[in-house]
Amino acid sequence: MNAGPPVMERLLNAREAIYAQFHGSSAGPAHFFLDQNAGDYAAYYTAMYLIQDTGEAIYTHAKQGFATSSMAAYIEFWGVMQATQIQQDAIVELHRAIVGPQPRLSLGPGWRKLRDFRNLVAGHPANRSHGVSATQRAFMGRTPYRYDRLSYEMFDAAAARSPSPAAGPIPGISHPVVDLRQMISDYESEAVPILGTVLSTLRARWP
Repeated sequence: MNAGPPVMERLLNAREAIYAQFHGSSAGPAHFFLDQNAGDYAAYYTAMYLIQDTGEAIYTHAKQGFATSSMAAYIEFWGVMQATQIQQDAIVELHRAIVGPQPRLSLGPGWRKLRDFRNLVAGHPANRSHGVSATQRAFMGRTPYRYDRLSYEMFDAAAARSPSPAAGPIPGISHPVVDLRQMISDYESEAVPILGTVLSTLRARWP
């Protein structure tokens, strides 16, 4: 289990630093509050709200954990997954609004892993074949949910064609286990430096 700060704490602190710099600088009157830059300002404040709302929600939920009711926990899981994607998209938009489209934003493996996991267990697509050797199908069941231990079911056609001696009764079906808390923390470790670039750009362009 991740022994560092609570998930989203570092990201929320980075977001707060950006907020304080923006409102204590010339960024608004010099650029964002001008009529011709209304789109940039809308991108800025919308992204900032989304980053805060998703960050505080994930932070709160990760501290209390999933509900004991499997039905409630199922909905909570998808809420967490959707919140991470909303947040990632908001960070990209915030970076574009402040830093600009260039240099192109480089997204790390932790960022992509979290996003790919959400798409995989959501069944996007239901018949996954791009980028893998054979068709894969996956879903999240209504098993007990824990941040540090989440299990899902996956069918892999390649494994079904050549089952291992340890394969279960249905060839190709496995039940991988992931540590969602660590996955979110790894993504956060990559997102915070991106917000750091936003902050340094704000300081440099609009003191």
